[in-house]
Parts: sequence; C-alpha cells; structure tokens
Amino acid sequence: MERIKLNRLPLNYKLKNKYKIIKHVAESNFSNIYMVLYNNRKYIVKECFPVNIVIRDEDNKVFTEKYKSKFKMIKNDFRKESELLRKFNDENIVELIDYFTENNTEYMLLEYCKGSSLKQYILENELAEEEILGIFLKIIKALKKIHGKNVIHRDLKPSNIIVDANNNIKIIDFGSGKNLSEENRGCLKWTPGYSPLEMYSQKAETDRRTDVYSLCALLYFMLNKSRPMDSLERFYYPELMYKDYVSEKIRRVIEKGMNMERRRRYRNIEELEKELIN
Repeated sequence: MERIKLNRLPLNYKLKNKYKIIKHVAESNFSNIYMVLYNNRKYIVKECFPVNIVIRDEDNKVFTEKYKSKFKMIKNDFRKESELLRKFNDENIVELIDYFTENNTEYMLLEYCKGSSLKQYILENELAEEEILGIFLKIIKALKKIHGKNVIHRDLKPSNIIVDANNNIKIIDFGSGKNLSEENRGCLKWTPGYSPLEMYSQKAETDRRTDVYSLCALLYFMLNKSRPMDSLERFYYPELMYKDYVSEKIRRVIEKGMNMERRRRYRNIEELEKELIN
C-alpha cells in the first residue's frame, strides 16, 4: 500500500508553490494526472512518471538507479509533447498553459476541459446516426487543424476526446504525437482496437493515414458502442462486424479508412470527409 501512495503526489501538495493538488484524476504507465487549483480556477497537471521504471522517495523526488537512460528518454518524449501543444491555440485542442521541471521530473499545466470523455458520452446516451455524425465531423475538423500544422496525433481514441454539454469537442493527450518530418522516437505506445498495425513497430512509417485508421475506428465505436477488433487480430481476421442499423455508406467509409494496408486507406482527412458528407 505504501508504494501505491508514493506513486502519486499527496493531496494539497503545491507544485511550483502555487498549483494545489485537489484530486487524483488518472494514471497510466507513463504519467499521473492531477486536478489542481490556482487563483480559484481548476487546471489539469500531467506528471511524467513511468511507473514501471521509477519510484518516488519521501521527499517526492522521482528517481531510478537502473533505468536512468530510459527515464531520460521518456522525459524527452514528454518535452516533445509540450512542444507539439505549443503549436496550437484552438478551441478544439487542449491548451498548454505552463511547463516546468520539479521533483526530478517534468510537468505540464493544461486547461481543465469541462465535459465527459467521448467513451462515457457514447456509452451513456442513445444517439441517432445523424447526431453521431455531427460529433464526428467536429472531430474531423479538429484533426484537420492538427494535420495542418504537420502534426499527427497517433492515439485517437474515445478517452482522448472530451465532449461538453453542447457537443463541442476537445482533443487531448498528444503523448504519442509527432511532427510528420520526425522519425519514430521513444517508447512504443499503442491502444488495442484503435492503433493500426504500423503503430506496433518502431521501424514502420507513420503518417496522416495512421490517424485516418484511428479516426475510423473511433467512428466504429461511436456507432457500435464497442471497439473494433485489434489490428494484430485483424491481420488474420480483417472483417469488421456491425450492428444492423449501421448504414452501408458508413460501413464503406469505415472499411476503407481501417484498411490494414496503409496505402489503401484515405490519403488524408479531407478525402475521408468528402466521401462522408457527399
């Protein structure tokens, strides 16, 4: 139990002597997510904490003896994520407000996005296909802006999209993102069901069509309320199964966007959008 407590900073702890932790929001293999209070406003703090290779001492310092080079690489990836976020000033993309080093690790202060995850929103509501497509087109619009900055997200999934009370969306978590011109870097990160086959190999090329696959997997989930079969399994059983009410047109769009061969997918988001709305 003590180790679990030390994985996270305590409640009421103040980062930079001003960002007061009021809630533990989430954790992953690479980071801790906190809600903080500053000047009576809520924000989100993301802490670089690769739980499998580091520990936290009683003074809240994060360290590792055996995996120093790997920790350095992961912190570098974390900084790269902040650099990607600095490219955007858009209502549909989470805003980076501050970036700092403390406790021998890295932190991002991000805007607090009101609403629920797309996953929660879809599972808790009964939406007509038209309503689903309305939200999906907003996601397309946001992703076009991301690609317009020559950035690919590479981890589009229902938990990385926030939907507010007016069905406006925000895309969050650029931890797997990269500039198009960059080589693959850092640790491999993928999400079963939403990551195409190329995301499972450090040597495979990724481009805008990588996001096209994930985007269409997202649409599959929104319509079927279940994630599609993982691409590793689809390598042997590529056929996708749908609920009866999913229209033939939408099925064709998803099938093309989620083609196992990257060269057979839509070349870009604009091509996908055009076929969807015509």
